[in-house]
Amino acid sequence: MRVVVTRHTKPDPVFWMRKRSSLPHDQHVAKVARGMDARLRGGLPPQWAPAFDLIMPLKPTVRAIGGDWLSWNLARVDAMRAFEHEHKDILHWAVGDSEVCARARRCASTIDDMLNGHSMPMSLQDRLDVVLDYCERLGVDKPNAKTPEGLIARGLNEQWWRRALRRKVARTVEHAAIKLAVVHHKNGGYASDEACRRRVDQNKRNAELLARVKMRNEAGQVYSLAELAALSPSNRDIRRGELMTRIRGCEEFADANGHHGLFLTLTCPSRFHAVLSGGKSRWAKPTRNGKYEGESPRDAQQWLCGMWAKARAKMARKGVAAYGFRVAEPHHDGCPHWHALLWFHTPEDAQLAKDIISGYWLSDAGDEPGAVRNRCKFIAMTRGGAAGYVAKYVAKNIGAEDGGDAGVGQHTDTIDGFEHVMDTREFKGWQRVDAWASTWGIRQFQAIGQPSVTVWREMRRITKDQIEHAQLRLDFGDSAAIKAWWACHKQGAIQASWEGYVRAQGGMCRKRRDWMLRAAVRVTEGSTNCYGETIDRKAVVGVETRVGHWLVSRRQAWLSCAGEAAQDKGQREALGRPWTRFNNCTVRLTGEPQKLLMRGGEAWPEAFDTLEIEAPEPPKPTTPAPAEQIHDIEGERTTFRMPRCVQITPAAPVASTANSLDALLARMKAFAPHMSELGAGGQ
Repeated sequence: MRVVVTRHTKPDPVFWMRKRSSLPHDQHVAKVARGMDARLRGGLPPQWAPAFDLIMPLKPTVRAIGGDWLSWNLARVDAMRAFEHEHKDILHWAVGDSEVCARARRCASTIDDMLNGHSMPMSLQDRLDVVLDYCERLGVDKPNAKTPEGLIARGLNEQWWRRALRRKVARTVEHAAIKLAVVHHKNGGYASDEACRRRVDQNKRNAELLARVKMRNEAGQVYSLAELAALSPSNRDIRRGELMTRIRGCEEFADANGHHGLFLTLTCPSRFHAVLSGGKSRWAKPTRNGKYEGESPRDAQQWLCGMWAKARAKMARKGVAAYGFRVAEPHHDGCPHWHALLWFHTPEDAQLAKDIISGYWLSDAGDEPGAVRNRCKFIAMTRGGAAGYVAKYVAKNIGAEDGGDAGVGQHTDTIDGFEHVMDTREFKGWQRVDAWASTWGIRQFQAIGQPSVTVWREMRRITKDQIEHAQLRLDFGDSAAIKAWWACHKQGAIQASWEGYVRAQGGMCRKRRDWMLRAAVRVTEGSTNCYGETIDRKAVVGVETRVGHWLVSRRQAWLSCAGEAAQDKGQREALGRPWTRFNNCTVRLTGEPQKLLMRGGEAWPEAFDTLEIEAPEPPKPTTPAPAEQIHDIEGERTTFRMPRCVQITPAAPVASTANSLDALLARMKAFAPHMSELGAGGQ
């Protein structure tokens, strides 16, 4: 007799726990409901509590006689189980960074046991399948490697798992907050408090690491990585200043050439928006969007990139060239939208670009209400005022290095015609934007149709003596390097000019191979990375002209020195003096040696206190030139001296030479035998 056992796919926890409890059924259900509620509220971020209360059924009133408490508790259990299922076991991923590090260690150890924990040998394909299957089960993106061995090595590396799990935790928890309608302008906006807190903790860990690591250069100077990073574009103030310079240069180039500017605002369809603003009122409460399909901000960014790729390709086919900047910003619910400032050669090109962009942006759900009015917005720019539109978004989304607002005041956002302050609780508006971009991996600022900014930065590191040498050489391409160098450096009261750099490069909207200058890259073949892969290490070392001449930028060799003590400014300046007379010292870079060497007979200045240039040696005594010797050749007085090998014998006396011509003929006849001897000897 065959016994058929029916198994439920989702067993009821109350039913299975009832067998192990001696309480009455209604009390047991209430106990299970309270336990699940405490477990969820204890593991979820505090900001989720109001949204979590909305999914719970209404509690019966105390005054109701015979209230159905059992049905209410059962409904609570079902709602909480549905919540866990919808958000993909959110309690498993809503953990702190210490737990993430512990899980990364366990993941690397687990894969090591699966690959090396048994005596049976495994093929390369089997080992590869083990790593890929394990990543798929955890929902982690597979490693990006060039070889199968490199992919397996990443699966065994704890640091790789730490980065992958941090990204997984941040995006899973933030996506659940968006679907719960936690992220909106009344509750902070842009990003949840948990995402901002994770970003602040990450920045704090990075700052502590940079301050702890010490590096020593070839001159013996010791710096911390934090001090070196403060001098690079990772510094918010430097980054903002560089972007402002580039925006101003684009506007100057457009005004000088009479180009037509266009300011664009591009948004996504409504299915990417989780929360609606609630209405055209300052006090309107945000509401859930019924059309939301659970897409993340990263999915929305990929939709925008895909539409822009199609529009850009069609504009290229139509011969429409554009240059400018694109800025990615979040809506109050975290959905991204773009602001772009583009310049076109003619108004006809601008109009054609508007038609192309609108056509692609409205090709997806273009018939929904408000799509034609809000999906694409275009504003024609006037001469001299275009850069201010983008500069506003740059300033308020980057912030200042000291944590301030970069002089723009409170961070506000216009929603349905009303200004809403986004500086809420302990986080400022730019911190929320930074957390949003970091969590979803969205690039905030993108240049379009412009020369490489890497070449601009390398030009600012090139020494002046190389430019002086290029001025003497003046091969093809050197003139562009000279113009670019002078445009990239501040000269007195004249600021660096991005517009001059663009002109030196040949203008805007050129292909990469058509720029006059490009980065000089030094390739080291056969290097091995930490995963055992053989790669070609590439390092930018300067600028290369069109004919292959390299202008090498100033760089120093650095070595980690964990045990070195910190140095003050005075010690660094003393160690910075070069140990040779031909070094990249400050005096040599300013051209001071050339000025001093061109002083002629003037005395060397004694007040010169650098050791890079030594005083010239005193002039050696010179012997006076010998006095001219007068020779008498056949009665002719001359200073000409014959070679030593030539022996002139006196000619036989000529009787009564009538004139000088006869004397000349006689001398030639006497000298003829000696000339024959010289010719025979090869002289």
